[in-house]
Amino acid sequence: MSNFFSFPQHLLLVQRQLWVLEDELEEFRLALRQYMDCTRAQTGCLHVTVQRLANESRFILYEFWEQTNVWKNHLQTNYSKTFQRGNVDFLETPEIMTTMLIPASWWVLNNN
Repeated sequence: MSNFFSFPQHLLLVQRQLWVLEDELEEFRLALRQYMDCTRAQTGCLHVTVQRLANESRFILYEFWEQTNVWKNHLQTNYSKTFQRGNVDFLETPEIMTTMLIPASWWVLNNN
């Protein structure tokens, strides 16, 4: 029998927009790389990726999580808190974070 039925109905997509100060780009990149490595290793994280918009110091981070409560637990980890604290010094404006539930069937169909 397929593993599909044990999969949740919805997944959580977290989008984080970060406008980085030009003179903090290198430090931010190091912190972001470490954050992404730790996040990828987190149980319940299906995928994490980042996009830097051309000719801007704006980054968009996308995180896909199995469940909302798993993501909320992730926010309490030391590496997540360290990244958040570092962003206070690295960013021009406060981070914009949005979340959206997406059908789990979309993930299953696109990742098999």
